[in-house]
This record gives sequence, structure tokens and C-alpha cells, in this order.
Amino acid sequence: MRLPLYIVAPEIVDLFGGEGATNTLLSELFTTYDCVVCDKTVQLDTDHPATVVVIIHDGGAGPLWIRLAHPACSPSRVVIVPHPPDATGYMRVPAMAWLREGNPEAVLVIAPRVRARRLAGGNDLLDMLISGLLASGFALLTSPDMPLPVLAGRLLVKFGPGQRIRVVDEAGNAFYEGTVPVLDGWAELAELTGLLGIVVVAGIDLEDTDRDRLAALFAAIRDGAAVGAAVGVGPDEQPEHQQPEQRAALPASGRELPPGTQPG
Repeated sequence: MRLPLYIVAPEIVDLFGGEGATNTLLSELFTTYDCVVCDKTVQLDTDHPATVVVIIHDGGAGPLWIRLAHPACSPSRVVIVPHPPDATGYMRVPAMAWLREGNPEAVLVIAPRVRARRLAGGNDLLDMLISGLLASGFALLTSPDMPLPVLAGRLLVKFGPGQRIRVVDEAGNAFYEGTVPVLDGWAELAELTGLLGIVVVAGIDLEDTDRDRLAALFAAIRDGAAVGAAVGVGPDEQPEHQQPEQRAALPASGRELPPGTQPG
């Protein structure tokens, strides 16, 4: 597939969910890039398009990273590596704050736009991201209020100014980083309990303003496409509390939804 600024292999187009989704996704990512092969910084333009290289680490079971290369340095392709690549050229991941009735109540929902899939046995498809998280201690959500297992010491939540949230591992590598407007009471609960739930869900778009995001989340839970865990909030971390003008823009908690919206 040839776009004005990118050359994309057919398997990557399929990975991203078709030509339209690929075009939308890549248009958000880069204005300049460091070539994944020669490491030279390049300005993207129509006369010098870049090839798209998708890197999936941990032997194909880990997170997916998007990098660019000069066409002379590398064709567009999917690369499986045993270790994580450098944190350069990764995509912004949509997320939202969620208040629920389970333990913990304050939850960060992360919904990667891209789903990396592979054949598992016969013709069944297994989501790499979900399976990788399950192997690392996350649990498959069977209901919105299901208690989440605590990943003691493996991940830690850090809060920054402007309602910025970082979830990092023991080595300081970012599992998630972004700005998330919070719900009334969400930050207070995370601070009080010292725990924040992390739910990773595949197949929903949290930035689609025409859809009910909680309804989409509950449908994903019902379909077995969401995993979760609870991670610690550092004792010195002070999350920013909700701003009054943000209240109407965010979804309600599960307890405020009309009957029938939660999976049974």
C-alpha cells in the first residue's frame, strides 16, 4: 500500500484493520523520524516517503511498536524480536478514567487502537496483547465489578502535572503514559487506597465521540477482550483531582447506567 508519506506492507495493513484505519493511524504519528536501521533523523515529505516497520517484542507476545525506515534501509515489514525496542516512534494510546463498584474502584482503561494477532492452533486467532498481559499476571475480566489481582512491585503509578499519568515497570520503562481527565472522586480513591486498576481492552475506540464508551467496554468484557490488574500508587504521589468543567464530558460509573448495559 502506498500513501503520500508511507510505504506499508500488506500484512501491516491487515494488522491495522484495513486501508482506512492504516491511513488514519499513521497520519497521527510522525512529522520527522529516526530511521530504525541507520538512526538518521529524516523529515517526512512526499518525495521521500518512509517504510513502516512494526516491531513486536518478547518473541511476538509483547507490545507492538511502530517505527519508520528509509526505503533503502528496510522494506515495510513485521519484525518479531526477543526484547523491547527503544521508546521512539510509539503511538499515542487512548485511555479514560473509570469509576466502578469493584476493587479497586478507580480504574484506568487503556484501549490500544492496533491489535496484533496471530494464528493459534487451527484457524483460531489469538490477540497477542491480551495473551501477553495474561501471561504477566493480568486477569481476564468476566464482569465490570470483578476484583483485580494486585501486581505487587511490578508496575507503579506516577502522577504528573496537568492530570498526566505514567504507569512504569521496575526498570522505569513506561507501560502507559498520557493525560487523562479524571472523574469526581477517582483521584481521591486512588490516593486513599494506594491502588489503581489498569484495564487493557482490545477492539474499542475510546476517541469515537459518537459511541457510548462504557457500553463498548462492557461489550468487550462480555466478549473476553479485556484484562485487568491493580497496581500500586506510590506513597508520595499526589494525583490531581477533577476539574469542575470536566464532569459532563466523561462517562458515568457502572452503577449509574440503565439496567441491561452491563454483561450478565
